[in-house]
Amino acid sequence: MKKNLIVTILLFAVVTGFYSCTTKTVNDFNDFVAGLGTGAYMKGKAFFDPNTNQWTDQSNLGNTLDAANLSTARIGVKVRQWGDPISFINIYCVRNTDGNQANWKFIKKINIVDTNYFDIYVTAQEIATALNLQLNANTGNFAPGSIFTCYVEVVTTDGKKFTANNSNFTASGANFFYPVFSFRGSVVCPYNPAVMAGNYLVVQDDWADWSPGDVLNNIVSATTSTSLSLLNVFPNPAFGGNSPKPILVNVTVASGVATVTNQEYGNYGTTPVAVTTQGSGNFVYSCTGTITLLLRHHVPGNTGLSYGNYQLTLRKQ
Repeated sequence: MKKNLIVTILLFAVVTGFYSCTTKTVNDFNDFVAGLGTGAYMKGKAFFDPNTNQWTDQSNLGNTLDAANLSTARIGVKVRQWGDPISFINIYCVRNTDGNQANWKFIKKINIVDTNYFDIYVTAQEIATALNLQLNANTGNFAPGSIFTCYVEVVTTDGKKFTANNSNFTASGANFFYPVFSFRGSVVCPYNPAVMAGNYLVVQDDWADWSPGDVLNNIVSATTSTSLSLLNVFPNPAFGGNSPKPILVNVTVASGVATVTNQEYGNYGTTPVAVTTQGSGNFVYSCTGTITLLLRHHVPGNTGLSYGNYQLTLRKQ
């Protein structure tokens, strides 16, 4: 039977005693436990800053996949072997997360030739091949917001195998060992204002000013590097709407996350109405031409005096 890699609370207490009075460099916290455990793992790179008395994880090499550039997108970590001698590691992946190894899909084998730090990268194409996906941003493939987790299986020179499932890294202080048994990436769609102008199809309007299939012409009235303005989305003149004002949508460039805050957009008769985004599902995905906003329609200046929350989804034609 394979022995679990042991990280005990008692060991952590001993290490902490050394930690308080010893000069430290990159990862040398782990030097105190060399040879005291059974098993092996890939250890992420970390750095100790004596000015702040804190360790910083430096193992992350990338955790996003750009939906607009999937052919070159990749995620990765910087690691080195630790513990018993390692022959190679296997990299697997799943959509979202799944601790059941039977569901992991093999990506590749990486031979371990020395004890130095090295980079592990997994490309979007390798993930697509393993999971039988198409390399595009369509639903079911690499749609923005999708998450993929890569799992690391360590195989020692004597044939033992270690993953997160048979390694004891739940003890107090386990974070100090920086084990890398998995790494993950999320699909993002960086904001590109240059492609936002045009006509938009109404996919969903729960406020019901428009019906699915309606086309709104030239509604992006202005853009900046971090925002766009929507004009003549609301109010619909057919329902007594008048005095339209642009709705400013702020966009986080790296992810496409969108926010709207207390934007008065016009009147229904003589009643002015404003909108504010709600929840975390608001995005402007320029790579797919999609604007998705959950909007609270409310009295201007007071989101508490609300007419309710309504989904709006638009897709560029």
